[in-house]
Amino acid sequence: MRRRLVHSMSWLIGLVFVGTISGFSISRAQTSSPPTQPTIVPMIQLLSHPEKYEGQKVLTHGFLSMQSERENHLYLHKEDYRFALMNGVVLRLTQAQRERFEKLNLNYVLIEGTIHAGVGGHDEGYCGEIVDVTRIESWAWGTLNKVPVKH
Repeated sequence: MRRRLVHSMSWLIGLVFVGTISGFSISRAQTSSPPTQPTIVPMIQLLSHPEKYEGQKVLTHGFLSMQSERENHLYLHKEDYRFALMNGVVLRLTQAQRERFEKLNLNYVLIEGTIHAGVGGHDEGYCGEIVDVTRIESWAWGTLNKVPVKH
C-alpha cells in the first residue's frame, strides 16, 4: 500500500512539474516577439531539412540563377545549375528585385528571405522556396559565418 502511494505521489509530482514547465513555455512564447535577425543557415541544411526552417527568416548562400520571370533559383553549387540538378530552392522575386539584382545573376550570392518548405506546380522538384527576399549580395567562399547581419 505504501509503495503504491509513493508511486502515485511521484507520478502526481511529475505531472505537476511538466504542467508548470509547459505553462511557462507557452506564456514565454506568447509574450516574446519574433526575431528580427535572420538565422544563418548553410544551404545544405536548407536542402536537407527545409521544414525545420519553415516560416523563418534565414541568411544563406548559393549560386543564383535568374533565367526568366518565373525561373529564379538558388543552387547549392554552380554545377547543380549547369547540369540541371534540383539541388536548390526556388526564389520568389519581384520584377523590381530581378532588375536590381540582375548583375549578380550566375554568381554566388548571399541571400536573406523567408523559407517555405515544399513547392508545387511548375517547381515541384525543388525542396522549398525563399520568399520576401530582403537582401542579395555578392558572396565569396568561406565567408558565411563572417558576414555581418544588417539591422
